[in-house]
Amino acid sequence: MRTIPIQIRFSDVDMARHVHNAVYLQWFELARMEILREVTPPVHDWRSEGLILARNEVDYRMPVHLTDGIEAVAWCGALGSKSFDLHYKIQRTTGPKPGVCAEGRSVMVCFNYIAETTISIPSSWRTALEALQK
Repeated sequence: MRTIPIQIRFSDVDMARHVHNAVYLQWFELARMEILREVTPPVHDWRSEGLILARNEVDYRMPVHLTDGIEAVAWCGALGSKSFDLHYKIQRTTGPKPGVCAEGRSVMVCFNYIAETTISIPSSWRTALEALQK
């Protein structure tokens, strides 16, 4: 499980004075990239051992406002033979009501873009992802 602080930008807030729903997917992406930095080597051939984001889910629990302090928590859920799930929580750490503001899940499919086919999760990735399971 990994936790990263999130900076809320003025442009993240909509006319209703809370963070726009699409921004949560950007925050999930920040958390996902933090995990992928740990799972994949610094120099990596993404064409032969790549990923496809096959699914994104978001459950909104309570609104986030410009002055709230928030963080993203991410971890690996299910591990299949060619795909894995990443789970996310956006939680308020400071503000009027601390707690979970949104939860989500992404399904990641391992893919070889050269051969245009799915591939098994590389063994080094599997080991790293297992260490990130909740």
